[in-house]
Amino acid sequence: MLSGIRRYPPPGMDIRKARLYLWRECGGPMDDVPILLDLLMQVGLVEAQETWLRLSKEGRKVATQDHRTGGKHLGLALIRSGIFAAQASRLLEVSEVDASRSLVCPAGRAVSVAPQLIGILRRFGQAVSVTDELKVSADLVTEMGDVWSLLPPPATPEADYRKDMGNVGELFSYRYCRMAADDPAKVRWVARDDESLGYDIEDLNFTPKRRIEVKASAEKVVRFFLSPNELEVARRLGGAYEVHFWGGVSLKVPVKEEFDRLTKDGYPLVFRGLAELLTSGYFSAVPTQYLVTRSDSEDRHLQLGDKAADSQ
Repeated sequence: MLSGIRRYPPPGMDIRKARLYLWRECGGPMDDVPILLDLLMQVGLVEAQETWLRLSKEGRKVATQDHRTGGKHLGLALIRSGIFAAQASRLLEVSEVDASRSLVCPAGRAVSVAPQLIGILRRFGQAVSVTDELKVSADLVTEMGDVWSLLPPPATPEADYRKDMGNVGELFSYRYCRMAADDPAKVRWVARDDESLGYDIEDLNFTPKRRIEVKASAEKVVRFFLSPNELEVARRLGGAYEVHFWGGVSLKVPVKEEFDRLTKDGYPLVFRGLAELLTSGYFSAVPTQYLVTRSDSEDRHLQLGDKAADSQ
């Protein structure tokens, strides 16, 4: 698909004609074309501007050089985009690192937690071997383990701002905790797999283990929403529960650059023992939502409407 788009001179390929052209070019089910095209835009290999499609700089590199490397350029682009973030995280958690810093894992276990990622890793030739066990070279492990590759890309072009802000904040705290940990593998981004826990990150380097809820905001004033579940978990865990607050976050700056800036400015602000901080008055919490329902009786509703009209 990238090669097909590349053949069109500036300003690019007409979006209205793209699906039919790419289907004729690539074959396969017609319904797969828009899915693959959305994926290429999601990972930053294809750009849409007004009514035109064109390759990004990275997309042009993949289209022109990928065949020379056995598919490594495309593999790296996918890994670095975060599209396999959840699988990379799970694979790192169930694997061991040997003396050469290579990743080692029984092949069956690796495939069970990261099936599509294993398919991508097979593109890397001697850097990856898959027999009874999976072995991945240290350089490639670094690529997979770099937290910037774990940030999921926006789900749609019209991204959910609050969700993206939350993901970036969690990524920053995950990175922050791993940098400070005796064993980075014991720091886990658990909210990626289960959002009902009442916290986002757990750190097994401590006893009892630390549970961390992350809040991020474009504003610097310390103000955040706490769900009833998060408050209940905070009360139950006491001093083992903490909040990380990242303020003044910009989603327009590359995440690594933004992380470096924010940590230099003293973030995250860490509040341990949230329940006690609320009880002591250090923090105050007020309800901000109410459930409003209509009366079961339509007659009752009409009577209230009549009274309101009379009062006017």
